[in-house]
Amino acid sequence: MEDGKRANKERRFWRRFAPRYDRFVEKQVKISYQILIGKILDEIEKGNSVLEVAAGTGLIALEVAGKAGEVKAVDITPEMVRFAEKKAKERSIKNTRFSVGDAYALPFDDGSFDAAVCSNALHNMMEPKRALTEMRRVLKKGGKLITPTYCHGEGLKSRMLSRLMSLSGFPGYHRFTIESLSGLISDSGFEIEKIEIIEDRIPLAFIVGRPKK
Repeated sequence: MEDGKRANKERRFWRRFAPRYDRFVEKQVKISYQILIGKILDEIEKGNSVLEVAAGTGLIALEVAGKAGEVKAVDITPEMVRFAEKKAKERSIKNTRFSVGDAYALPFDDGSFDAAVCSNALHNMMEPKRALTEMRRVLKKGGKLITPTYCHGEGLKSRMLSRLMSLSGFPGYHRFTIESLSGLISDSGFEIEKIEIIEDRIPLAFIVGRPKK
């Protein structure tokens, strides 16, 4: 599929979902996200330059901003970016820049960031390996990849719930198991340093890695 058609298909659901996204997180996965954000902050050092890919409405980027030196956050959906920019302005956060961008062609130079965060997005990408390869490219030598991802294929309960979600239009292209997700990240050129599981209705694999030497 051509990139333009693929991008339009990927953003179609999120364009409609953007106004409800924060409310969904608050009602459905609030506790998991609180744990998740805490773990992300533990991985980031004060003053780091941080990239967030598939940043949505900025829930994570705006929390990271308090510890990072600068945050660049991209999302493929303009509606998501507008909500994120509005929240940043309301909270007077100055060190975070949101932009519309494609994870498969990040608009940054090689070796630009100390850390790259991609949270709960790889399973929603048609070609997640392309996105991971791009994140590896823009990371500094020794930089850190932080990629928490719901594993929709981990066990019968998760698979059944994932199929129900797909009936509502949820665009999950991959039902990862923890093993298949970690294999994808490794095959994309990363040495995995940490795998932790955040228990939820669908298990959330919190994976940290660094570019292979």
